Amino acid sequence: MEMKEADLTPDQLNLVQDLLKKRINERQFRVSIVGQTGVGKSSLINALFGTNLKTDPVKPCTKLELEGEEIPAIPIKENLYFYDLPGIGESDEADEKYLQKYREHLQSSDVILWAIHADNRSVVFDLQSLKKIMEGYTQEQKAVLMSKLTFILTKADVLHPPAWIAAKIGNIVKFLPAPETSSTLEQKAVYYQQTFIEPYGGLIVSKTYDDCNFSLIEDGFKCDQDLKLIYYKGYMNAEKLKEYQQKYPEYQKVFARLYDNYQVIPCSAVFRYNLNKLMLVILNKLGQEATIQFYKLIAGDALDQIPFDQTENLCNLLVYEPKTKKTLFEFRRWLNTQKFGIW
Repeated sequence: MEMKEADLTPDQLNLVQDLLKKRINERQFRVSIVGQTGVGKSSLINALFGTNLKTDPVKPCTKLELEGEEIPAIPIKENLYFYDLPGIGESDEADEKYLQKYREHLQSSDVILWAIHADNRSVVFDLQSLKKIMEGYTQEQKAVLMSKLTFILTKADVLHPPAWIAAKIGNIVKFLPAPETSSTLEQKAVYYQQTFIEPYGGLIVSKTYDDCNFSLIEDGFKCDQDLKLIYYKGYMNAEKLKEYQQKYPEYQKVFARLYDNYQVIPCSAVFRYNLNKLMLVILNKLGQEATIQFYKLIAGDALDQIPFDQTENLCNLLVYEPKTKKTLFEFRRWLNTQKFGIW
């Protein structure tokens, strides 16, 4: 017979809760970010967590200088560690060394972010790098690696034209791409999905936490009642998502999380665009324990907000107030007045 909370005495319930907290606190969560040099990996970590990793607009900063040097852990919160791996593409000699380090390190990571510059159309280098990392992997190891991967398009703010929109809500600003830019980002995300994810779709196993007593009997789905986890084998595209949500509306949120796990996410460290969405996917892939422990990181869309007085250092922005539906000013024009003394 299944035991419920009501069957436990207060002392027993406290003991169970203490054991759960201990289990959560003892677990270490490891997230690694990889990709070509210069795509903004360090800048993204700085934007997400307020760290001060060194960045440089000209030359690579994240490097391993010594033979056998370990990739340093970046402590974010208690039990949450990020690993900023050296960027590939610096040189053939460095790439050979770094890809071997990737191959060794990524197996012990819980989530892997593969960063690609948003304003880039070439996929050959990243595809070749991914294939080199998987050389010598068994099919099972390849499946594990692909299931951990989330592809992100960094530096979305550099796409021009047109200007980005800064929605001013009180003293907070949230940045949104103009419709044309949004459409471009969506098309790029689909292109990279087709290129990097769909070819390995049969290997992917997506997972999410069970918060709805999931009991669906359907090909591809598996539920671990003890760990409260739901697994889906295969790549859930938009068509499958719509089909499942219409057929089983009571599980819509579960399907949405499984779908989001393997979407390509455009983001911007400068404009703090889509950082909340990225962190949601990271926590979901880490599991319910991480979601419980680190949920404050995404509470209130805090990662996507910038104080209004800090936006004066940014340019090419159109500031818009939703309440009055008015354009307050455009930073590019304002900067021109300061530089040339004209309007």
